[in-house]
Amino acid sequence: NTPAEIVQIPGPNNLWKEIKVYRQYAYVTTEGGGGVQIVDLSKLPSPNLDYHSYTGTGEIEGQLGAIHALHIDETTGYLYTYGGNFSSARVHDLNADPYNPVYVGKYDQLGYIHDGYVDNDTLYACHINSGLMSVVDMRDKTNPILLGTVETPSRFTHNSWILSDRATVLTTDERVPSFLTAYDVSNTSDIRELDRFSTN
Repeated sequence: NTPAEIVQIPGPNNLWKEIKVYRQYAYVTTEGGGGVQIVDLSKLPSPNLDYHSYTGTGEIEGQLGAIHALHIDETTGYLYTYGGNFSSARVHDLNADPYNPVYVGKYDQLGYIHDGYVDNDTLYACHINSGLMSVVDMRDKTNPILLGTVETPSRFTHNSWILSDRATVLTTDERVPSFLTAYDVSNTSDIRELDRFSTN
């Protein structure tokens, strides 16, 4: 079958967007501003989808604008937003109502966070400017605990992803030469490089 477009959801015109799906909702971020666009996909394949923009609640109400990246901790039900007009990782609770997140905290140590991966309240944050990946205990969203750091090979840490063994994290650096690097994070106070690969 040939794919067919059902509907085009309007949003900021920007070359960079990222989308994650959680339950029946798509969460869209862009460096073009507007916060997090949330699309209810439950009516698919109907083109009449509900959507709105979330720009923060509480102490950051109306302040979420440009966002570089996002990740969702599907185990605990929290949305993390990175970059854009905030240098920290911002945390938003999806548990009560995934269509209307609630801001609950942040992690802002070690400088600008470009991207990250979160599972079961453990954040693997990518500090692109300082060339570090940090591992953070996020169980208390108002008081995150830094568990360990590692410097990535090209010192421009772009992103992270944990493997199914829950002990190996992959990173890449956003410069040349760049490596896909694997780390053993089973002991966060002694993160060890396992291997690195480059096509350069």
